[in-house]
Amino acid sequence: MIQNGGLGDMKKTGLLLVMIAALLLFSASISSATNITYTAVNLSDVTPGVDLWQYSYAVSGFTFDADYGFTVYFDETLYSDLANPSANADWDPIVLQPVPDLPAAGVYDALALNDVASLADPFTLEFIWLGIGTPGAQPFEVYSLDSSGALTVLEEGQTTAAAAPVPEPATMLLFGPGLAALAYARKRLKVS
Repeated sequence: MIQNGGLGDMKKTGLLLVMIAALLLFSASISSATNITYTAVNLSDVTPGVDLWQYSYAVSGFTFDADYGFTVYFDETLYSDLANPSANADWDPIVLQPVPDLPAAGVYDALALNDVASLADPFTLEFIWLGIGTPGAQPFEVYSLDSSGALTVLEEGQTTAAAAPVPEPATMLLFGPGLAALAYARKRLKVS
């Protein structure tokens, strides 16, 4: 039995629940964006005056199937001699050198060789740093190749330092009010 405008309250509660569910779905879609973090390590310089470094990348937030991959770009005025690209056996990593005369950025590219390629191991690359201070973030793209070899860019972003906190949607802050609304709605239904 519904008393004292209970039907109106139930409609409001239902609308509130729908809005919370939509907000949770929206925040989940935001959090699924590809994230590439880096750690920059200053290596021992073999040649005097040449600043040798290594990036170690961790990739998350995307499931890479065969013929999907990512490319990290290196500014031609800050990087040279990209070398020793590595990844686990699920990946085919390559580098293209930056060309200051064109100008053209260098690239580290990793193509997944099979479905659900493992992201458990780091992707690494050595380079000569031409800048001042510590090397920083670089732009990246996530892409897919079709059967004809045509490339489609699926996502663009910027790498972030691994030590820096990565902003994530406040899912738990949204989840809590959702649970409270459900508990309230359940209590209201029992009372009625």
